[in-house]
Amino acid sequence: MTDRLVPDSLLDPGLAPVWSAARQQLDRFGSRRRGTIARPSLSPSNTLTLESLLGHKPNRRLELARLEEALAKLEIGETLCGALTRLGHPPSVVAAQRRAARLRSHEARESLNRAVASREEPWAPEWAEGMVRTGVIWDLDHRGVEDLVGNVWSVLDRLDQMAAPSISRTELAATLFGSAHALDEGTKLAGAVSQALQHRERDFRSGRRALWEKAGILPNRVSAPALTWDLPAVGGSFLGEQTRSASAAGLPLHISLFALLKYPITVPRQTQVLVVENPRLVEAAAERRLPACVITSNGNPSTAVTTLLQQVRESGALIWYHGDFDTSGIGICRRMYEDGARPWMMGAPDYEEAIDLAEQAGIRLESGPDDCGATPWDPELQAAFRRHHRVIHEEFILDSVLDRFSEKGQ
Repeated sequence: MTDRLVPDSLLDPGLAPVWSAARQQLDRFGSRRRGTIARPSLSPSNTLTLESLLGHKPNRRLELARLEEALAKLEIGETLCGALTRLGHPPSVVAAQRRAARLRSHEARESLNRAVASREEPWAPEWAEGMVRTGVIWDLDHRGVEDLVGNVWSVLDRLDQMAAPSISRTELAATLFGSAHALDEGTKLAGAVSQALQHRERDFRSGRRALWEKAGILPNRVSAPALTWDLPAVGGSFLGEQTRSASAAGLPLHISLFALLKYPITVPRQTQVLVVENPRLVEAAAERRLPACVITSNGNPSTAVTTLLQQVRESGALIWYHGDFDTSGIGICRRMYEDGARPWMMGAPDYEEAIDLAEQAGIRLESGPDDCGATPWDPELQAAFRRHHRVIHEEFILDSVLDRFSEKGQ
């Protein structure tokens, strides 16, 4: 049908307003929408052409269905979209994609609401809103949402059946979904379950790892070990002897959660322990055989790190923390402070001193956000960060952090 030539009269530029108005209607409401459009002002000859096409004198409003029928009768196109394309006014592909995306998003949200309505958990609607707000479902259609929500409920139901931590995340994933990686960090399912656990536990402060452990998932006991230097473990356990041997040999030591659970660490009372954010400081402490215990959190502390710190704290050790002067480092310091650690060289004077040192050395520091969050151990630090919003990485002041702490322990 579309091989037939388009009459020159229909390609006259004077009729372009008609085709353009029809295209705009389809772009706005979709290719299946018809309705009417206002008849543009046309010349007498173009009005006669339109009258000949429609078979009647055009009204003030043109019915798109009649226009489509007339164009199809002349074999200009089987549909209005096809005819407008041959007339030089193809509907927008981008507009069609936007409409499809809006429809998919609407259907996905409706599917999410239906899935939530079938559950009794009082927190479920709030969780669903969070799923939409954080974009977890933005690229899913309604079937994808149904599958995702169903899998979340499967995980939560399985966790509720466990009386105590008894399964790892990879085992749970393999058991429920046939893939040990189905609940890996970064997957939609892991993110959706983590958000559900936040709402169920009403815990929006703990990290995801802690939420999973609280829900009954065993932590990985051999990866993400605690990196230590000169840990003064006492007692005759294998791990205690290993830490002493490592210190004597001038070597930092990785200690797994598996080892800590099998051989808990005990240290002398009043032992001064410095927790640092970056592993480089542990390496530097070992290089100079620093006479002080240094442990790295390596960013947000793993379960092995938190377990080790709990064990040495129960022995009577005093725990100090130093990290980067940026939003994440100060955030870790804040959580460590809330858990009982004392900030070390993490006050406003320390921050200002580091900035002055950089300026004297002609070093251009990175800029950070305007606010680092609350610093309850020293409110002036938050104010100073707002003034400067400069990032001080821990390695930049490595020497002063380690040397001063070493002097403190002597």
